Amino acid sequence: MPDFRLPGDLSKLTRAELAQLKADAQAEVNAILERDTKEQPFTMTEAARIRELTTAGKTLTERDAELAAAETADAAEIDAAMAEARDVFASANTVPDGGGGDDVPDGGGDTPAVPETPEALTGELVTASGRNKAVTGTVLKKPTLNASLRNASLREAAAKSGLAVATHAAPELEISAFADIPGFAMNQRFGSNTAVADAFIARARALPVSRNAPNYVGVASIKNSFDTVLNERTPAADVEAAIKRMTNPGDLWGDDGITTAGGGWCAPPVNRYAFFDMTCEDGGIDLPTMGIERGGINFPTSPSLADVFTGEFTNGTNPWLWTETDDILTVTGSVNKPCVRVPCPAFTPVRLECYGICLTAGNLTDNAYPEATQHQISLLNSALFHASNTRYIQQMVALSTTIVTGGAGGAGVISPVLYMVELAASDYRTRFGMCKTEVLEVVLPHWIIAAMRADATKRTGVDLINVTDNQIADWFDTRHIRAQFVSDWQVRATGLPGFTTSGTGFNSWPTTVDFMIYAAGTFIRGNGMTLNLGVVRDSTLNAENDHTALWMEECHLIARFGPQSRQYRVNICADGTTGANDLVLCTP
Repeated sequence: MPDFRLPGDLSKLTRAELAQLKADAQAEVNAILERDTKEQPFTMTEAARIRELTTAGKTLTERDAELAAAETADAAEIDAAMAEARDVFASANTVPDGGGGDDVPDGGGDTPAVPETPEALTGELVTASGRNKAVTGTVLKKPTLNASLRNASLREAAAKSGLAVATHAAPELEISAFADIPGFAMNQRFGSNTAVADAFIARARALPVSRNAPNYVGVASIKNSFDTVLNERTPAADVEAAIKRMTNPGDLWGDDGITTAGGGWCAPPVNRYAFFDMTCEDGGIDLPTMGIERGGINFPTSPSLADVFTGEFTNGTNPWLWTETDDILTVTGSVNKPCVRVPCPAFTPVRLECYGICLTAGNLTDNAYPEATQHQISLLNSALFHASNTRYIQQMVALSTTIVTGGAGGAGVISPVLYMVELAASDYRTRFGMCKTEVLEVVLPHWIIAAMRADATKRTGVDLINVTDNQIADWFDTRHIRAQFVSDWQVRATGLPGFTTSGTGFNSWPTTVDFMIYAAGTFIRGNGMTLNLGVVRDSTLNAENDHTALWMEECHLIARFGPQSRQYRVNICADGTTGANDLVLCTP
């Protein structure tokens, strides 16, 4: 029995070779079907082999049909070229206009032969003749397109118009082998679906048992080939030439072209694919950061000087004050030196919470317009930054004391803010027994810098128009304050920067500003799990021709290790007031 095998690549085989392969497949099929089945009925193996041979026969038939069509197309192209040449050079022998009587050029008196009309050129024939001595030739008259073709493609219009036009083959799908495929060379093109199946079977046989750890390997790659490929690196001149070549109506209807109405700019507008991006990730809260395991932390509440020393100093306190009188009285037991026991601290548990983003993109859109995907990824990353920053600050505010309000309403911005910050710092250091030069942390919204500068520009008699950000920061440094000017706090709400419903924005600075003050290290940020899957393609999304362009999740917590964080509210007015002589309502 013949042992037929379909080659992996049919592209180099002639029609005769294809016919021989098909005959071999037929011979093997006949050998199976003609076998005596009285003693041994047909088996499933034989049935599978017949199906395989039948599929191979179909593949060979399809390939033979492709070659036959190509030969027909080549013959038609040759005939068309020859006919066009005959037509052009036959018409060149007609008698020129006003040639002087009945004389024929070159002294010849015979009528030139009329070229034979090729069958490829169909349509109504008209007669072309010279003025004096008639010479008949055949010219193809341009048919009128049917109204139903108004929205047809250029290829469809050409096919239905009856015109002889050169057509381009449709993009061919290329299926090529990966490396390490038994029986196939790397990047070898498969000639049929059967060859692709053989490659999968051959590669599968070489794979070890996965044992719940699947090993994904490549077998084949698929791509389309195109006559013209444009990308962002293609020079503008080449793009313009390619567009003209692919859309020029003259390729369909000859030199006459199509008459169109003129007017306006004429040229189509040029697409600009870049997006306008003005996002920024600044103004994030700056905190000591530590890694967190097991979903959270449990830490003791640290006693402070305020828990041990209340300001009283007597024979009944600890520390205690002991005088001679106390020493006399202690004999009778009326006074004893007090002693305190080490307290068991209370523990504070804090658990991680997670923040994340996810973006689904269409495969086709991402391929044709990657700028849109990248822009959306950038926006989502920026949104996550600001949302997380907002959450951090909200948790810090929740762990701070209730608001203490101060500052006169008509005293400007610079004076009341610096006044309240230094007052709060002095009280905080004193309360917890800190050095007077100990640096404290102060958190303010970022817009307070601009409000301070606006207040400075309105001051009378001084040139404070060019106050820099560094100068404002120096005002806090002088007071041993490390000021953080953060985004995402006291914003995007009524009367605050970033809030608007009409697009006009707000027209005056807020009349109050809040700040937090605490010892350095009071707050820490804990980082836990972080998952960044990047691009994800799964079966569910693939079925919808989509993929996950971005998937990221990270977990954090805010813990207060220090004894206290305080929150203050200051009345402000950016009107340039320099003293307490103006206590009227704020009228900026």
